[in-house]
Amino acid sequence: MKLLILMRHGKSSWEDCNLDDYDRPLNERGRRNAADMGAFLLGKTGIPDLVLSSPAKRAFTTAVVATEVMGYPKEKIVTDKELYLAWIDDILRSISKVPDTIGSCLVVGHNPGLTYLINHFGIRLDNLPTASTACFTFEVQRWKEITPDKARFQWLKQAKEI
Repeated sequence: MKLLILMRHGKSSWEDCNLDDYDRPLNERGRRNAADMGAFLLGKTGIPDLVLSSPAKRAFTTAVVATEVMGYPKEKIVTDKELYLAWIDDILRSISKVPDTIGSCLVVGHNPGLTYLINHFGIRLDNLPTASTACFTFEVQRWKEITPDKARFQWLKQAKEI
């Protein structure tokens, strides 16, 4: 069985309008929500075997802040440029590269791709809010075998609920 947690990056700062989208940092609320979600995830699913993140500053910082609470080492966070503003196929391609020895994976990325992927897995959702998560399990042995018909929705947690 594979456990997949999809997390949207925390609220980003628009303080410096000259920054490239890729370089936007988290604002204070984004950092707080990421830490709160990390604590929630630790209690709900434990420490993930792997954390896979978009390399964009707001996504990577979300991954760092959330996993710091869990005790997951920052240097073990794997970034994949395919996750930056990715669509369904890009996200699935990135996940398919996860070693099959990994049982649980936290993916930190962006909308609208994450919302579309959640819908692809059969859950109707208009928008995955910032720092929110959705969890699915798959009765498969290999990450490249995860498909909508094998997706089993576990839960959705919005940052505002914590």
